[in-house]
Amino acid sequence: MTESEIQERFVDTYMHILKYIGDFVSVPTRPYKITFEAYTVMRMIATSDESLTLVKIATAQRVSRSAIARQINVLLDLKYIEQTTNTHDRRIKYLSLTKSGLKVEKAITTASNQRFHQWMEVYGEQRASDTLQYISDAEEKATGFGFTGFGGLHDKRSSHTEYSDPQTKN
Repeated sequence: MTESEIQERFVDTYMHILKYIGDFVSVPTRPYKITFEAYTVMRMIATSDESLTLVKIATAQRVSRSAIARQINVLLDLKYIEQTTNTHDRRIKYLSLTKSGLKVEKAITTASNQRFHQWMEVYGEQRASDTLQYISDAEEKATGFGFTGFGGLHDKRSSHTEYSDPQTKN
């Protein structure tokens, strides 16, 4: 297969498969009127051993504070989470799930786990593991060669907001 043919297949794969993985993953969140990203915030709060703040979540997810603030505002409006102000520093607000939020997080986690399990039954554990390893290796190689890497593209705060090609660097 030529490089041009590989590029064509890559674009075709992106257009017909990779773009829709997010849709596939987010189906369990739809009945609760939240995005998958908002669910991941809830999941972090539910599973954390420490009190979480907006800043800790943004740092862990490698996104801007404003991106997490949008998710948190939706969750606050839906009464899935609540904020508690630190008594020593009123600027710090700890996030916790409400009773309703706990139920929603558990329901989405259960549905998401079932959906993923069905996919694993079809795809297979070894192929799934190999695919994840390949993606991880590709990111490591791209970063090693001077490309911005996949993680940096996700974080809009970083210097990776623009494409960088190592061949065009001086």
